[in-house]
Amino acid sequence: MDRKKIISAVALVILAAAAGLAAATVNNCTVCHSKLMKKYSTPAKLYQSDIHNQAGLICSDCHGGNPLQTVRHDRKDPSQHFLGAPKPEEIPAFCDRCHGNADYMKQYNPSLPVDQLVKYRTSRHGHLLLENGDTRVASCVSCHSVHDIRQVRDPASPVYATNIPHTCSVCHSDPGHMAGYGIPTNQYEQYTQSVHGVALLQRGDVGAPACNDCHGNHGAIPVEVLNIAQVCGLCHVNNEKLYRESFHAQIFEDLDSPGCETCHGNHGVQHPDQSMLGLGDNSACGNCHEKSAEDPGSALGLSMKNVLDSLNLVLDEDTRLVELAGNQGMETSELGFNLRDIRQSLIEARTTIHSFDDERVRKVAEPGIALAVQVRESAGRLLGEHEKRRWWLGGATLVLIALILGVYLKLREIESR
Repeated sequence: MDRKKIISAVALVILAAAAGLAAATVNNCTVCHSKLMKKYSTPAKLYQSDIHNQAGLICSDCHGGNPLQTVRHDRKDPSQHFLGAPKPEEIPAFCDRCHGNADYMKQYNPSLPVDQLVKYRTSRHGHLLLENGDTRVASCVSCHSVHDIRQVRDPASPVYATNIPHTCSVCHSDPGHMAGYGIPTNQYEQYTQSVHGVALLQRGDVGAPACNDCHGNHGAIPVEVLNIAQVCGLCHVNNEKLYRESFHAQIFEDLDSPGCETCHGNHGVQHPDQSMLGLGDNSACGNCHEKSAEDPGSALGLSMKNVLDSLNLVLDEDTRLVELAGNQGMETSELGFNLRDIRQSLIEARTTIHSFDDERVRKVAEPGIALAVQVRESAGRLLGEHEKRRWWLGGATLVLIALILGVYLKLREIESR
């Protein structure tokens, strides 16, 4: 074979490979749909930002059909394997064709779980959709969107941490949509005002819990009465441990009382303080006990409250004295560290109330109270030293003024001679 024939053969191979590559990336679905009315063109436009598009997948990977075809496809032609848009009850299995295939998903995201459908079948949404045929409940596309699906860590994703409460509220805050389920529709309103909601939605703290942290996501179910403490304990580990060890845990279980929720509520959880103990209007003890010092439960709450109030009172006073000494120029850095230790003691004492043991709370608070006494004495000495310095400075100033005046008078006397 001469040189010209070899060059020609190589050129043909290159052209064939280029043609094959071009054919493989042609997607006439978007070419055609982008020219149609809004209903049919919108998906093609949305797909530009979709994670599947970024991974190199095209319309036919989900919907079947021939992306090379330049004329309208024949839905009934079996050779094209056209699937079209799935029915609501078909969507979980539709997505699972890829997302449930571990070998396939390894090509794109090896860390992505492939058991979403298994979990979904156990969820309240899954039961209602797949077993009861209720197409009003949430499926994959209800939360992740359809043709503009984004990564979970993308702030524009409807399942990004700060967007999840609103995503859930699209259904759960709609009285018409939720009619017949016997579920309140004010969860989102309560959550936005809660300590969790303020942290997530106002401060942008993505570590704060959203709906899915308590209810799950693909396996979402209502938090049942007897596992609420376990759910709260995912974050509040020490609180749950103390509660489990307390006599209240068994009592609440016997009464079918929902543990943490009994005192703190659920979607509208507020920042706890000492007013939740004792006999006041905000007392959580009063939810079950008589608001009387004669009631053992209320008396226990009042005893723990007194310990916390005492520690909080001395901390506030010490903080005031240390700040006053610092503003007067005294060295207070060591006392600042001590104040931090007292605050930590207060936090630990507040946590310990979940043991429902006032003596145990007192023992945890005692080191903080003892340190507070030392801080107060040290701050008092600094303030006393500052006062002495003021007197010494005042006396020295008077002496200096007298000396200057004496010199001035002496100079006048000399000049007058």
